[in-house]
Amino acid sequence: MSWAEIKKAINSNISKSLDLLITEKCNETKLHVSDLLTKNNGIAPNNMTSFHAYQNGDYVAISFTEPSDTVIENQTLSMVAGVKIIKKDTGFPNTPAAGIELLDIKREEFGKYASSGFLDKNVSVGKKYYYAAFPYNYNGIYNLNPANRSSVEVTDVEIYGYDVNMSDSNPATRVSYPTDVINHSYTPVTVNKSSGDYSMGSWSGCSLIKKIRPVMLKYDGTVDYELDHSNQNYKLDGTASDISNTSYGGNAMVEFPKMYFKRWESGTTQHVRIATRKVDSTYHCYQHMYNGKELETIYLPMYEGSVVSSKLRSLAGQTPESNNSGSTELNYITANGNGWQFDDWMNTIMVQHLLFMVGKSTDLQATFGNGNCNSSGKLTTGTTKAKGMFYGKSTKTEAVKVFWLENYYADRYDRKFGCIYYNGKIFIQPYPPYSTTKSSGTFIDTGISCGSITGYVSKTKMTEYGEFPIEASGTSSTYIPDYCCYNNSGEYFLLWGGYYGADLNAGACVVLIDTFSDGNLSVGASLSYKSPKAA
Repeated sequence: MSWAEIKKAINSNISKSLDLLITEKCNETKLHVSDLLTKNNGIAPNNMTSFHAYQNGDYVAISFTEPSDTVIENQTLSMVAGVKIIKKDTGFPNTPAAGIELLDIKREEFGKYASSGFLDKNVSVGKKYYYAAFPYNYNGIYNLNPANRSSVEVTDVEIYGYDVNMSDSNPATRVSYPTDVINHSYTPVTVNKSSGDYSMGSWSGCSLIKKIRPVMLKYDGTVDYELDHSNQNYKLDGTASDISNTSYGGNAMVEFPKMYFKRWESGTTQHVRIATRKVDSTYHCYQHMYNGKELETIYLPMYEGSVVSSKLRSLAGQTPESNNSGSTELNYITANGNGWQFDDWMNTIMVQHLLFMVGKSTDLQATFGNGNCNSSGKLTTGTTKAKGMFYGKSTKTEAVKVFWLENYYADRYDRKFGCIYYNGKIFIQPYPPYSTTKSSGTFIDTGISCGSITGYVSKTKMTEYGEFPIEASGTSSTYIPDYCCYNNSGEYFLLWGGYYGADLNAGACVVLIDTFSDGNLSVGASLSYKSPKAA
């Protein structure tokens, strides 16, 4: 269409001058008039709705949303036909011919790369790559605006993460994915609370999450074999597993690769970043440490601890241990051998923050399932052994499963090492070997003092050691809609997760009102493995 024809069409339908309309359109799209009007007397397409390149594992992913057609006063002046993605390694390409063409996506496929992204696999660590999008219309006229550009330097580190708007009380909207992380355009993990089935969303391709795996771990800390991801009754090769075998010389565990966390607050925003290697001194892997040394892998209990022949085990088909003192539980755990530890606070907050991130919500029960939180007692371990990585329902009498960790919350309070409330202050031991009293070990004062509080969590304080509830004036559907209870007079050990009678109090539930010597039918212990030999 010629300029004269465009002007005639516009003037026949609208009263505003063409120049004014073009100026308004430029203001809307942040274009210059010279970008909109080309030498060919045509109107170029709008800018890309979104365009972002980022590292995804060993590759560069480019996620984008194509522009809409240029429409003024119901008149389509430029219909988008396609988008070309051009790459260079010496600076941004300024025309479609000024680099390597990676993709020419046509109108019929628009939206294909909005979430998971197009993968550029021809990249090398240590190099920076420059990408530009060039939308074009059916007249072959390109948008050359520099706004449609993005660059990324490929490194040997992947950084994931999320932000939390503390002013937003809605658990489902207060979590966001910022642009500085790989998962910035990911869709979250979802669980169908009717069937219990789950979808990994964009996280199905995340290399960090894919390294988490269910295994049978021998007493000496050796991985015997990997379990089938969909049904742990079987090994990965399809033969029968020892998931329920009390004679087996080891335990059913979940292997977590080393990851580094950076946690901080700015204004009303909390930030969590998770990296595959230490980026700088603000990143820590406390959960992957023993006696100050870093471990490549740690192992968390697939099942709640149960007593078998005076050992605390993680096996299917057992009754979860409870009603013992912490000292008795510790003896049961160490009977497994060197490296076997009480499950601890840093393990717990690692999983909690991974769940907040992949579920994009601070309500664990609403996102992943309620768990056994309103029944007459504890469940036998292994009721979800034929399920996959996640499983959960809206019913309140069935087990929940996250990262193959069954009953990570609800069913039974888990006593955790590494966190105590001493005379109204929270103290932390971030890695083993642990002490059972503040006076017998080196504890770190977090500076957090809350007095005695009870109720649904309405505010937390984010520190490098995790986040801790500091206010309890929320509800069962706001902020972090789970229970917290502190007693500020004495020394109390952490109980976490809620129990079979907690109802919606269960989830990311923090209770600091019981001493290490207390025993209760709703309280028990689980074991982890952090080998000092591997440090």
